[in-house]
Amino acid sequence: MPIFDIVITVIANFAIGLLFLLACFAKVTNFAVFKATLDEYNIVPKFFVGLCAVIIVGVELAIGVGAFFVESTVGAMLAAAMLLSCYSAAIGINLLRGRRDIDCGCTGPASRQMLSGWLLVRNVVLASIAVVGAAPYTARELQPQDWALVGLALIAAMSLYAAINQLMANVPRLDALDSIMETG
Repeated sequence: MPIFDIVITVIANFAIGLLFLLACFAKVTNFAVFKATLDEYNIVPKFFVGLCAVIIVGVELAIGVGAFFVESTVGAMLAAAMLLSCYSAAIGINLLRGRRDIDCGCTGPASRQMLSGWLLVRNVVLASIAVVGAAPYTARELQPQDWALVGLALIAAMSLYAAINQLMANVPRLDALDSIMETG
């Protein structure tokens, strides 16, 4: 397995940690919506949906917090990769069922994002970043310029992630606009 510079590992850990903390916050602040979305997937029996929703929120919180502590980063990143794989499986099952019209539950109720193959690609990329966060790294003291790089990389990563999510959420609107333009 490759050995990464500690800066790369810290960026991966912090990016995944922030992502899961934000996801957890969105689920907690709109728990009823999250529970309904989870139920819409038709993966878990209805009587387990509430319990599964609580477990998912707890696991996301543990991953998010664990990503910021050296002692728990490897476990948190491996858990993140596994959870993203579970999310991908649930999305994939529903895509195979032809159920593209349900919300993925990724962005909260403010911006519905329908299931698509792009979500699978995104989750593979995120899981790969989590694996990088769990990989061995060079042991050296981080310098001020390293922390500046970490900060800038996190700003760039979060901006890119938000932009991609917004584009993916707007695909149905863009398709509708395209069909209007073609008929007009």
